Amino acid sequence: MAFIRRKKVKGKTYYYIVKSYKDEGRVKQKVLYYIGTADNLLRKLKIKV
Repeated sequence: MAFIRRKKVKGKTYYYIVKSYKDEGRVKQKVLYYIGTADNLLRKLKIKV
C-alpha cells in the first residue's frame, strides 16, 4: 500500500510517496517518488493558491 509521507528537514516540509512491503518477515518502506515541497506540487499541478 502506498501513502504520502511528510518529512521536516531544517524547518521545511517535504513530501514523498512511499510503499510498505515485507522482506524476510520484516516491514520495510521504499520511496517511490519524491514530490518535494507543497509549492513544488502545486506548481507541477499548475494550481494557483
